[in-house]
Amino acid sequence: MKLTPQISHNRHTGFPLTDYNYQPTADAKSNCSNVYPAKKSPGFHRLSSEFFGAEAYRDYVTNFLVFTVLGLITAWPILSSIVAIVRMARGY
Repeated sequence: MKLTPQISHNRHTGFPLTDYNYQPTADAKSNCSNVYPAKKSPGFHRLSSEFFGAEAYRDYVTNFLVFTVLGLITAWPILSSIVAIVRMARGY
């Protein structure tokens, strides 16, 4: 596609009005049958999987432990308040 600028000087604004018409050039290919799709390199995926494999497991275990501790810390006051409400209702 070749850019063909057309500038109109009829308007009296500060800037000329521009319009671009794209026209195909002689060397543009109209048939895409000889173009092959790009293939993903399996080497990089294999390398990254080996490199991050052990680290991903440690990261998962760390995240699981932190989530469990936070869950227990937040569940403790809720359970304590439920026990207090039950004791109050029973008249202890």
